[in-house]
Amino acid sequence: MKKIIIVFVFILLFITIGNNESENLRIRVKANSDSYIDQSIKKEIVKIVVKEIKANDTKEKVEKKIPILKEKINDYLKGKYQLSISIKDEYFPEKSLNGKIIESGYYESLVIEIGEGKGKNWWTLLYPEYFNVSFEDIQSNEVEYRFYLFEKIKKILK
Repeated sequence: MKKIIIVFVFILLFITIGNNESENLRIRVKANSDSYIDQSIKKEIVKIVVKEIKANDTKEKVEKKIPILKEKINDYLKGKYQLSISIKDEYFPEKSLNGKIIESGYYESLVIEIGEGKGKNWWTLLYPEYFNVSFEDIQSNEVEYRFYLFEKIKKILK
């Protein structure tokens, strides 16, 4: 029994230490709705975000840029929509890009929500190889619950 516990502890340490992906931030911009105007506004806000945030920025650098982002985005919105900018855990679906799998899961993210934030949303990763590659997702009310440790163990056992 002691051997099983020791092996389990080492697996947990490996998963925790080896998971450098969680150190990187993702960026998500949620449009007010799926209307053409709201989606156009979202695309313009994405341009502002990409000008301000760089692929190698750390979470700390991004946090320091939030006031600048708020100011520039609010200037663009001219009071037409409420704006929310925060860093929080968000669910991202699995994506495939050039034969590489970008795993689904909950990731720490800079989330910019325009108005009600119920439209298609744009997202990217701060990893240099993926930065400026954008993905569009439809916001849905379906919630998928997963147990982080179980998912990592399944991945190791594959």
